[in-house]
Amino acid sequence: MTVLAERFRPSDIETLVRIAGTLAFSPAAAELPAPYRELAQRVHAEIFADAADGGPRAVSAVLGPRPGQQVWMLRIWTRHEDTTAPYATEGAARAELARHVRGSWANVGGRGDVPDEPPADDREAIDLYYGPNGDAVPEQGFDLYCEEIGQVQRSRVVPLDFVFPDAVTADGLNRRAVFYAADDDGPQCIEVAGVLVFGYLDAKDDVVRVSVHLDSADSEHVVRPDGSVPLRVVVEDTVVFDDSNHHAPHPPVLEQLLDAANPEQQAVISSVALSAGLMWSCPNCEWPNPRATERCERPDCGRTVKAAAIGSPTAAPAPASALALEGPR
Repeated sequence: MTVLAERFRPSDIETLVRIAGTLAFSPAAAELPAPYRELAQRVHAEIFADAADGGPRAVSAVLGPRPGQQVWMLRIWTRHEDTTAPYATEGAARAELARHVRGSWANVGGRGDVPDEPPADDREAIDLYYGPNGDAVPEQGFDLYCEEIGQVQRSRVVPLDFVFPDAVTADGLNRRAVFYAADDDGPQCIEVAGVLVFGYLDAKDDVVRVSVHLDSADSEHVVRPDGSVPLRVVVEDTVVFDDSNHHAPHPPVLEQLLDAANPEQQAVISSVALSAGLMWSCPNCEWPNPRATERCERPDCGRTVKAAAIGSPTAAPAPASALALEGPR
């Protein structure tokens, strides 16, 4: 464990400890070995003690969990012990199980068709040790199963005073990006600031698939107070997704309709888009703007509007004269 801890920054370790304390009394924690549960409960008590003492102003907070995440639970029992521990992937759980059977190989080595030394392949070693029916060794066995982490089981630590990294910090994070090759647990991906970007050939649907996973995003650098990550996705030169609130694009279909319309048609399309909530009207100049941005895109305006105001159903449609003179953007 000492070697593993050395791979993380102190702030990462602090975050992990706080997450453990938050989950100390969750259903997932109930399946952990007693020493793990007791340690998590100690952290939980320390967190509440700090809060009661009125310590320094909090710079982070724990958000409610996001459902749908999975964890692999590995239970191993012998004549003398019965333990259950969580693992991030099935491969990691099987690697631990293989380590266990190799350490106990004297129980089966040289008997019947079992070799004196365990094979290098993890799956083969496990199958030889436990046998085809899982009962080759008396009073020993294992159970490996996947659990979904639900709403009450997972929380997320986020900063309360988020500031996106400056150019120097961003360059350093970019230079520390890591590439992970494809293996039995999943396709290849690149990790930067904790964000995982997968790009691979999906033979099932005959497409090149790009998938972005944000749950492990670095809360110190790229996670906003609401738990989201400012993200812009660009295909060739086209922005297909943008939640940065800076010059966000229209939805693609709306963009195509506005580009193909004449001024009178643009006014009708914009009016309908405003009513449907796909656009919002600037309270300063009544210019129609894409829903994803909080800043008016009309030249010489640029007024910033809160998200709540953008979602208001009372926003007035932009006048047709403005669209006719200057176009939809």
